[in-house]
Amino acid sequence: MSEEKTDTTTQTETAAPKTAKKTAVAITERAAKEVIRVIEENQFSVDDTWVRIGAKGGGCSGLTYVLDFDEKGPTEFDLTFEQYGVRLVIDKKSSFFMMGTELDFNDGLLDRGFVFRNPEATGSCGCGTSFSV
Repeated sequence: MSEEKTDTTTQTETAAPKTAKKTAVAITERAAKEVIRVIEENQFSVDDTWVRIGAKGGGCSGLTYVLDFDEKGPTEFDLTFEQYGVRLVIDKKSSFFMMGTELDFNDGLLDRGFVFRNPEATGSCGCGTSFSV
């Protein structure tokens, strides 16, 4: 019964499938390429740098997205996975609010930047940086 198909956002062999399913956060190939470009531009090591995503209280809708580089790595309060050569880390509390979220990158002239697509969000602000669940 191997009729199940996987898409291009499947985990690499270094990621634990249990962790990936628990967080259910994905990064697109386009976003991964931009993350790697920014890491290299800032002279960080791709092998030693994690991309920390999450949510914190604030913003006009209640919660604000967090996207940052982390050279310290994960703690016992984090979940980790890797896609397209990018090592992602999310704290367990944020994963509750961001289940199924996809991190993408827009490269248009007017809307350039990273975009979170969060199916758990029940509302968001006009600029897309904050959300409610």
